[in-house]
Amino acid sequence: MRVNRRFLYWGVFLVAMGGVLVAADIRNGDTAIIADALRFWPLAIVAIGLGLVLRRTRFSLPAGMLAAAVPGLVLGGSFVLAPRVAIDCGSGGVPSNVATREGTFDGPARISVTTGCGNFVVDTAPGSGWRLDAGNTGSRTPTIEASGRSLSIDAGRPDGWHWFDAGRDAWRLTLPTGAIDDLSLMVNAGESQITLPGTQIGRLDITANAAQMTVDLSAAAVASLSGTVNAGLLSFHLPANADIVGSMEVNAGALQVCVPSGLGLHVHHVGALSGISVNGLQQNGADWTSPDYASTAHHADLNVNVNLGNVEINPIGGCK
Repeated sequence: MRVNRRFLYWGVFLVAMGGVLVAADIRNGDTAIIADALRFWPLAIVAIGLGLVLRRTRFSLPAGMLAAAVPGLVLGGSFVLAPRVAIDCGSGGVPSNVATREGTFDGPARISVTTGCGNFVVDTAPGSGWRLDAGNTGSRTPTIEASGRSLSIDAGRPDGWHWFDAGRDAWRLTLPTGAIDDLSLMVNAGESQITLPGTQIGRLDITANAAQMTVDLSAAAVASLSGTVNAGLLSFHLPANADIVGSMEVNAGALQVCVPSGLGLHVHHVGALSGISVNGLQQNGADWTSPDYASTAHHADLNVNVNLGNVEINPIGGCK
């Protein structure tokens, strides 16, 4: 049997990258150890060069596999490390309260939030009211604009400088249950836990920039879902009792999707240096459909554009 080496090398690269992500999920790897290991990133260049030098010798196969595996290990470690390093941004110390604002909506609202570097938590409470408790280690206050049908929160300052210039944030935003027309959340260089039980969202737009975000939609209803992750990790817990159509973009990052039983899932992915793994096993082809898709009452259909990254369906250890 003749093996297509091009596909073999891509497979080794993706398995190495995904293996680091899985190991980090299971063992919650120490940030300092990962950072120390990544200091040897020039070995990736050495491995690629070795593969080129030996490509016409009898050692071409092992050299090519090494040239694929080492960059995969480095890239996977970078995906794990970037959000963790970002959380330590800004001034040291414990964030102090810089703003507490609350209000009410008189109908389905449009909500937009852009965070700074740090930690961001979103949850819900019954009623029509919202509340923001914002802390920061450098006394930076967010810009907040609110009305009966809209809410805008931005960590940037009026002069245009944003999240690298003034401390580490610690925000908690509580939203009302019920209908929300549009919810847009952008997390920059930090960690975020988004939990939205009891909401019915027309459009949900999530962006993670050098961030680790977990979005729990297991008790929510979302008509349209979009997500973008740039050099980070974005995880979704999908609901079992609602249909979802979504589009995702992954740029030098990882997307995780946790699918409950009873929800049929179809994922179509395109891009470069990309792959799909299900339950920790790498899949072939651009499409993956859950075995029970045709028999389930509700479906999630996701189109994913992946550039230098990986899509994980029900990863070992769960969505982080």
